[in-house]
Amino acid sequence: MNVAIIPAAGSGVRLGGSIPKQFIELSGAPILIHTLLRFDLCPDIDALVVALTPDRISSFPDEACSRGICKPLIVAEGGSERSESIRRALDAAARLQPKIVAVHDAVRPFVTTAQISAVIRRASDVGAAILALPATDTIKQVEDGYIRQTLDRRRIYRAQTPQAFRFELLRRANDEMIARALSPETFTDDAMLVEYLGERVAVVEGSARNIKITTRDDLALAEHLFASFASIDAEDKGNGEL
Repeated sequence: MNVAIIPAAGSGVRLGGSIPKQFIELSGAPILIHTLLRFDLCPDIDALVVALTPDRISSFPDEACSRGICKPLIVAEGGSERSESIRRALDAAARLQPKIVAVHDAVRPFVTTAQISAVIRRASDVGAAILALPATDTIKQVEDGYIRQTLDRRRIYRAQTPQAFRFELLRRANDEMIARALSPETFTDDAMLVEYLGERVAVVEGSARNIKITTRDDLALAEHLFASFASIDAEDKGNGEL
């Protein structure tokens, strides 16, 4: 049993407006629905867990079903911070006794089923794996407006999601953060929690198209991507490439 965890309780304030960014409509459906459809179509995902604000919990399962989500869907109440939403989603997923959990940003709707499967396979082998892109720009470390050093970009990757983990490993990493009273702000993604335990995290090369919709520019790009590709399902089924 492999489970996708999608934290979707955030306010999305950086995009402005009254609608959280994950519920903004894109090509006829909320961004979150497009994201869930990626995992619904993936043969290596058996169930979905979505963390939401309390006001959306009762209505969302019916909406998801009406939009074509067919796999078992569990809705958990999200927390005030992403890390709390993840922990609550893990608690909700526990009843399914998952082997692997794949945590994915609610606003990355262009991930492919092949990428999801590749990360799950690697996590099954190693214990933890993430999608990431090699840096193509020269990377500068800056302090107080001045360059301190130039980093070796051959060793720099930009983390994406999904990030997949053996269920008990990610749960242990979250428990350790609580036990040590560590600030969630210290950990900018789930892989960092696992790194903190001293565990290895494998990297699977991602795609520049797997964007996270955070700003108005990102939203404009996403609209262009949907306009450019008649169906990302057709592309998935056509070549299966990462």
